[in-house]
Amino acid sequence: MFHKKVVQLLTLSISCIFLSIQPAFAQDSSATKYPHELKLKLNEQIVTVNGQTQTLPVPPTLMNSVTMVPLRFIAETLGVTVQWDDATRLITLTTAKTKISLAIDSKDAVINGASTSLEQPATILNDTTMVPLRFIAENMDQSVSFDGTTQMITITNKHIQTAPVNEKRDKPTVDNLSIERPITDRSNVKIEDIISDSKSNLYMIDFDVKSQSYLYGILSYNQNNGDGKNIQHTTFIDSKFDAQYKDSKGAVQRVSYQNITPKKLYYDSLTDKLYLMAHAARPFVEEAVIIYEILPEVKMVTYNLESSMNEENNFISFLDQDHFYYSNAFSGKIFDFQAPNESKVIGFLPDKKASYVSLNTDGKMYILNKTNKKISKVNLDGTITEVASVNLDQITGASSRNGYFYISDNTKVYQVDVAGKMDQYTNVSLLTYNKGLYDPKTQTYEQPAVNDKIVDGKSVTDQVEDPGALSFKGSFLFTIDHHGNIVIYDSLNGIIRRINIY
Repeated sequence: MFHKKVVQLLTLSISCIFLSIQPAFAQDSSATKYPHELKLKLNEQIVTVNGQTQTLPVPPTLMNSVTMVPLRFIAETLGVTVQWDDATRLITLTTAKTKISLAIDSKDAVINGASTSLEQPATILNDTTMVPLRFIAENMDQSVSFDGTTQMITITNKHIQTAPVNEKRDKPTVDNLSIERPITDRSNVKIEDIISDSKSNLYMIDFDVKSQSYLYGILSYNQNNGDGKNIQHTTFIDSKFDAQYKDSKGAVQRVSYQNITPKKLYYDSLTDKLYLMAHAARPFVEEAVIIYEILPEVKMVTYNLESSMNEENNFISFLDQDHFYYSNAFSGKIFDFQAPNESKVIGFLPDKKASYVSLNTDGKMYILNKTNKKISKVNLDGTITEVASVNLDQITGASSRNGYFYISDNTKVYQVDVAGKMDQYTNVSLLTYNKGLYDPKTQTYEQPAVNDKIVDGKSVTDQVEDPGALSFKGSFLFTIDHHGNIVIYDSLNGIIRRINIY
């Protein structure tokens, strides 16, 4: 049972989160997100929503032993419709079954027509409306808990069941998710990056040197209903990617999509958006590193003019909606982008021209330097603090998911936490291979995999042998899906494969 002071503290925090409406916010706001878990601490602006960080305009603040939080944040995050009456300074919060009314600087509140009294009224702090956290959250069917040791406040939805913990397989299996490309095609068609979202989708950058239309495209495959014989493009790198930006002299430059080279994909689970980092290079035009939003729509988001090579070595760390840090590893700089502003340099990497992967956990940003095998914390002011090192001779590939780095050497994949603790995730020598092309709709295997092609104007069915064993050597391109399985582009066999860990 919480001490009264802690309960009041939580009440203020929830109030601040839910009532973070600024005085100019006079229009209705209806959010569509219903998170499972929010975590926040007093006097810290960084909060986490389902493991992804956000930055509050004003941190949770203790007032009269009650925790107050910004209204706008809590309302939008928990899917609460908000109305603001400028004349009376009355705030009305509404869900399908709950209506709460409270006014700035008044202890009187109404819940579904019943009057009640607040220990701390809503107030305005630094132009941000703050509301009592526990009062708002618990009346919106949220559970609130407080950890006195860590000072962490956790808010969860009472009606969302926690998913059962998956159990690891004793012997991981390997599924073939796509048909094997003929050997003659493998040098012409390449997969240059792969990433997964939180809805079983895989996205890949593909390059087809023989294409008569577009050299580059973004492929997508859904692990629940995808067709491994006919993986479709979400988009091609076409005129939608035509870029316009100002060079260092302020002159507007235009670069056609034909001079845009896609390098690396990034997924923001908080907003369910897919991003692309690309290189823009046209004769007699200053080069640029460009970041595009790919889904839900293609649009140029930001750019920088720093000298660059190997953009696939860069990281993007998402802080909030339309707010992220990203690197230019070639120049050794860290940029801060927050729409609608332009990117600005906020810090410097300790090791130029290295290769990085990032993750967010417990409201903090971390990066793994795959070259020197160091883990560092990226502070909000852009400074870098080394926190751990990875005891591995060589890293052949790296990814991140759910607060962990995943790295590979020539024979194993490891799960690594931000303190550098390594646990073996899988061993290539222990894998069992399922034969044939996996069909996720029927959960069966087509024996053997079939590849239809046109030869001399006639349709020919190629009986394709099952691909050989996986190798983690060289440049190992993989991602971790939302189930915790490893999805790989097997460049030796020209095929997408999945190691079923769970």
